[in-house]
Parts: sequence; C-alpha cells; structure tokens
Amino acid sequence: MGGLTDASFIGVVAWAIIAVVAGMGLAVAAITLVRRARDCDYDFEAGYNALAPVTER
Repeated sequence: MGGLTDASFIGVVAWAIIAVVAGMGLAVAAITLVRRARDCDYDFEAGYNALAPVTER
C-alpha cells in the first residue's frame, strides 16, 4: 500500500466497519418488517403494525 499512510488506512478501515454495522442494522430491520407482515392477515394491518414501534413514541 505505497500511497496510504497509517492514519488514512485506519480511517478507511473504520469507515468500512461503520458501513458493515449499518448494513447489518438495516438487514435486521428488514427481516423484522417482513416477519411482522407475514404474521398479519390484512395488508393494511401489516404495514400499520410493522411501523407501530416507530410511530408510537
């Protein structure tokens, strides 16, 4: 890695880790929404109940 200094390499690695953690969080949220939607009988009810924890604060 000829052009990278130690500080810039550590910064790149840190941003990569943050991106991976954020992507995993989005994957968990998507899985939760899909599971809640499958548990409900009606389409409207599924969307409403899936967003209930976000909207009822």
